[in-house]
Amino acid sequence: MDINQQEYNVAKQNGRIIHTKINILNFDFQTVGEISGVVLDGSTYSIDATSDIRRTCNISLIPTDRSFNVEYGSKIWLDKYVQVFIGIEDYQNNNEIVYSNLGLYMINNPSQVYDATNDTITIAGIDLMAKITGMRNGYLEGITYQVPVNAGIKQVITALIHDECGFNQYSIDQPSPTILTPYEMSFGLGSTAYNILTQLRDINSNYQTYFDQNGVFWFNKIPDGSNEQIMVDDDIWNKVLISYKKSYDFESVKNYIEVFGKTQDDGHTPYGVAWEKNPDSPFYVGENFENRIRIVLSGGEYDNIYPLADYDTNVDEFNALAQQRANYELYTRCRLQDQIELTCLPVYWLDVNWLIEITLPNKQTQVEEKEQYIIKKINTTLGINGTQNITMMKYYPFYPFN
Repeated sequence: MDINQQEYNVAKQNGRIIHTKINILNFDFQTVGEISGVVLDGSTYSIDATSDIRRTCNISLIPTDRSFNVEYGSKIWLDKYVQVFIGIEDYQNNNEIVYSNLGLYMINNPSQVYDATNDTITIAGIDLMAKITGMRNGYLEGITYQVPVNAGIKQVITALIHDECGFNQYSIDQPSPTILTPYEMSFGLGSTAYNILTQLRDINSNYQTYFDQNGVFWFNKIPDGSNEQIMVDDDIWNKVLISYKKSYDFESVKNYIEVFGKTQDDGHTPYGVAWEKNPDSPFYVGENFENRIRIVLSGGEYDNIYPLADYDTNVDEFNALAQQRANYELYTRCRLQDQIELTCLPVYWLDVNWLIEITLPNKQTQVEEKEQYIIKKINTTLGINGTQNITMMKYYPFYPFN
């Protein structure tokens, strides 16, 4: 996300005058109108790095004319996108309104309430992933869809997104190391483009698929924090932080992971193991595994893990994808559980998977700790008294999962 200096500066202002702008776009991404009704306090938007549909919003507004009616041909119908912007007046520049883009959404489940005291329209917005999951399109044409063995993953995903789904804006990385489809994949009647996409994506366990705030599709590696730029530091947090709490989900914590792939015809099974080796982690396994909380993963989706070489030729390559998956499972079941939740004044341009640095105050010991985290979820309430809740995972510099 590109952040200009004005956006950055107004986020630090002591006072805010808030403005909302909602553009109406057709399915060719052309702006065809604007919603200028009064947006009510309590509207929300969320970004979740762990969800298939990453961006959602719920906007309530007071309409100003009949064009807002929820009906065919109006501004609010299923053949439109909405792009939501929040602006803050810049006190240093003649109160110029500085807008931040909160995302491009499909209109979902709109409702209109009218009575003696109310005339309110509520729009639930979902990002463009809904167009390929089956929620709002995405079902395949014809009876079956075939992906041949030894096909390039980047090439297949590009054809799927562009040719089958009709998206022209995308950024699709070549997985590293280059991995081809291990077998012929067949998708029958009732399958969606998302069924194909997830099976291709999950061959590389540390890759993600999502649509960004401008409606661009991405397939790339999940940032683990290593070699990443620090996007936000105390220069912002000192102005906006209200409170924080640390939390640990002990029930979900597993700090010793074993992964078994599909057993091959010769009887060998791809295998990977990973455990928390960082002594600074609250879930450190320990020298003699005395703190081990073990889980064994096999069957189902793990049968998609295949060898990259013959067992007798190169054992490490034979087990490479299983080991990669074990590293990723350790990330989700251990390191991802070491979390902090911030409550702050909204910083509208924040995004998930960013590496941030923050000095956390501690009234008990008077010791302030500067720590690094990766943002995983953002939930924001709009309006004069709006706040933002940010869920972040602790970043351990020398223990990437990639």
